[in-house]
Amino acid sequence: MAAALLGVATVVPAAQATESPTVLVACAGTVAATYAPGLTYSPRSTAISSQAVAGCPVSVGSTLTSATFGGSSTGTLSCLAGSASGTLSFHWDHGKSSTASITSIASLRPNGNMVTVSTGTITAGKFRGAAVVTEVTLLASSVSACLTPEGLTSASGPTTVTVTRLVKTSRES
Repeated sequence: MAAALLGVATVVPAAQATESPTVLVACAGTVAATYAPGLTYSPRSTAISSQAVAGCPVSVGSTLTSATFGGSSTGTLSCLAGSASGTLSFHWDHGKSSTASITSIASLRPNGNMVTVSTGTITAGKFRGAAVVTEVTLLASSVSACLTPEGLTSASGPTTVTVTRLVKTSRES
């Protein structure tokens, strides 16, 4: 009988710690961007400068309601695609600020809008260590400038920004 009991194993669920992203703040607004030299259909080294104004309807643990943000980056870009890296500076409505290091990927969508998604980490200020994602849509009405010798030197459109932090959670397995 003892041999039969040794063959029976008892399974006890173990608690496992996992990390899941928690949204700290989410904002939506408009952005204006400039390109030097202007974007054409041939990729080339380009400097980008942007400024945005956004309302922040989602704010966890604070009373943030709006932000202005902008930055500069450089990369090899065209009117069709490209990537860049640089910094973004955020000025939150309660007087605090943040600085983020970002990498951007731009691509042309089928309807002609140019969409740029930037991801990075907040390196200083409020939300330090948190992840940041911005999405900018530059409207198709300005893309026709890509055909000119000067290229597309400025564009504007809607933008969103989301700041998240990984939070440890425990679950039974």
